[in-house]
Amino acid sequence: MIMMNLTHEQWEKINRLILEAHSEGDIYRLRKSVLQKLDELIPHDKSFFDLGYKKDTKVVFFDPVSDNMDRGYLTSYFNKYESIDIMFWFFSQTQRNIYRESDYVTDVMEETSVFYREWMKPQDIRYSMGSRVAFEEVLYGSINLWRSKEHGDFTDEEVYILGVINKHLACHFHNKFPNGIKRNNENDYTDTMVHLYGLTPRESEVVELIYEGLPIRAIGEKLFISENTVKKHTHNIFKKMNISNRAQLMKIVHGYMTTSVDDLVEKR
Repeated sequence: MIMMNLTHEQWEKINRLILEAHSEGDIYRLRKSVLQKLDELIPHDKSFFDLGYKKDTKVVFFDPVSDNMDRGYLTSYFNKYESIDIMFWFFSQTQRNIYRESDYVTDVMEETSVFYREWMKPQDIRYSMGSRVAFEEVLYGSINLWRSKEHGDFTDEEVYILGVINKHLACHFHNKFPNGIKRNNENDYTDTMVHLYGLTPRESEVVELIYEGLPIRAIGEKLFISENTVKKHTHNIFKKMNISNRAQLMKIVHGYMTTSVDDLVEKR
């Protein structure tokens, strides 16, 4: 990595971001804080910070956190567009941990891709940059940043800044989860759909009971609420998850109730 002459103010912001990341015990709040403070150093229009796992050449990402992306676009990325993201290949390799899309992709390649036309352009974003948060061979997640054409491409200085921050984040994750992050395992980290879909605690309980196959009356009895209240919660859940029936809910929840990412990777 080529050294950059950053200002004293920039280093102060970097150090503050790193210090708060190291002192934050909750992995969700950590990622929210990183994205918020990163915007002060690398202004961007859209972003998310997800968790990930690698097995052989396959990668799986889950539980994205974002402050500035519409939930519909965030969920559609993971449900539909992730595999055709023009830079998705980057995350399965280990040579580099920082990417700036324009270093790899021409304007023509970008603007004629399905991913750009259907997912990026409707959000008015054109340029992307991100990092593969990994310590040696262990993948922990990724940071993804986008800018509009109006705001321009990411600079060499911004690539350098993300690289500095990314190294510290990788070390922090490695110290906390030396064997990687898995769902519902010995790391005592439970990945849920709450953050992705914005579910309330009560809605999360209703989702779990629907997944168990309980009818409306039984859910109401178990939660000590009326059937009408259960129906109201269910309606809100379907709306937030952009689905229309229980079968669709069961299919989505199945992935999130998987005991480990190992199993999830094998099913893909």
